[in-house]
Amino acid sequence: MKGIRAILVVAAAAVVATSLASAGDAPQRQPPVDVGTESATHKELEPLAVEFEHLTSLRLHTDGNLLACDAATQQIKVINPQGKQTATFELPFGPDVIDVAADGTIYCGGEGQLARLDKTGKLLGSVEVPDAAGAPVSEESKRRAKSSKVSVRLRVSGIAVTGRDVFVAFGSGWSLLSTSKLFRFNRKLRKPKLVAEGMRGCCQRCDIVAGKDGLYLAENSAHRVVHYNRRGKVLGKWGKRSRTELEGFGACCNPMNLAFDSQGVLYTAESGLYRVKRYSTQGEFLGLVGYVGSDRFERAGPHAAACSNIAIAVTPDGSRVYVMDYKNKLIRVLQKKEKD
Repeated sequence: MKGIRAILVVAAAAVVATSLASAGDAPQRQPPVDVGTESATHKELEPLAVEFEHLTSLRLHTDGNLLACDAATQQIKVINPQGKQTATFELPFGPDVIDVAADGTIYCGGEGQLARLDKTGKLLGSVEVPDAAGAPVSEESKRRAKSSKVSVRLRVSGIAVTGRDVFVAFGSGWSLLSTSKLFRFNRKLRKPKLVAEGMRGCCQRCDIVAGKDGLYLAENSAHRVVHYNRRGKVLGKWGKRSRTELEGFGACCNPMNLAFDSQGVLYTAESGLYRVKRYSTQGEFLGLVGYVGSDRFERAGPHAAACSNIAIAVTPDGSRVYVMDYKNKLIRVLQKKEKD
C-alpha cells in the first residue's frame, strides 16, 4: 500500500507541474490594439498641470475656459486655455456631471442634487432630485432600515441644457443590463417630468448632450447614439459594435461620452480604448480624432466599472479636445495636427 501511495503522490505532483507549466505557456490576454492611428487628425500633448482628488466631468464654458468637476472637494475648477487654474466654484455637493447654457448659466448634478450657478460661479439655487428619479424601496427594506423613504436616488449620469429646458439622465445598477431614466426640468430646475426610460447605460453611465435639433444620448450598452426630441420621442438611432472597424464602437460599453463643436459635429469618446472620433448627427463617420495614453481594456470587470467615464470637452473650432482620464485623475489634451 505504501508503494501505491508513493506512486499516486508522484503522479499527482506530475499532473500539477504539467498544469502549471501549461498555464505559464498559455498566451496572455493582450490589450486592444489602437486601430487607424495613422489617420488621426489630432496628437496628444502633455496633460494639464492641475491636480484633482476625484475628477468626474468636463465642459467648456462660454468664455473659452474649461470647467472641471472634483467630486471629492465639491468644486468646479476653472482652467484657462493655457492650462492654468484661475478660479474655483464651490458647491454644496460633489458634482458628477456638468453643462453650460448659451447664456453662461452653469448646471451640475451629483449626490442626489442638482444646482445652477451664474457664469461667475455664484450659486443661484439647488434642488434635490425627485423621488420619481429613484429606484423604489421595498417595504421589507424600509422595515429593516426603519425608514419611510420611498426611493433610493440614482446616480446623476448626464445633464444637458437647451434654451428652455434642462435634461437630466439618472443611471442605476452596475451591470450591462442597467437602465436609465431621462427627466426634463425647466431652466430653474422645477417641474420635473419623466420623458424616457429603459435606456441601456452600463455602470450608472448615460451621457447626454444637446444639439441644434434635439438631444443625443450615449446608450453605451447598446453601442449606439439615440436622438430624442424634448418630449422624449426617439427621432433616430445609430451605431454598432465592432472590435476591428474604426467606424464601430469597441470595448465593453461604448460610446461612453459625447460632445459637440460649434459646427454641430458630434464627438464620441470610448472608454477602455481612450479613443475619440467624429460623426455627423445622422451617424456618418467623419474620422478619428485620436487616442490618449491610459490603460486599455476590452471587457467588463472591476477596471471597466471604475474607469468607464471618459468625459470630453471640445473647443468651438474642434482644434482641441480635452479628455478626462478618470483613473489617473488627469485631463489629457488632443491638439489638431498642423498641415504639412
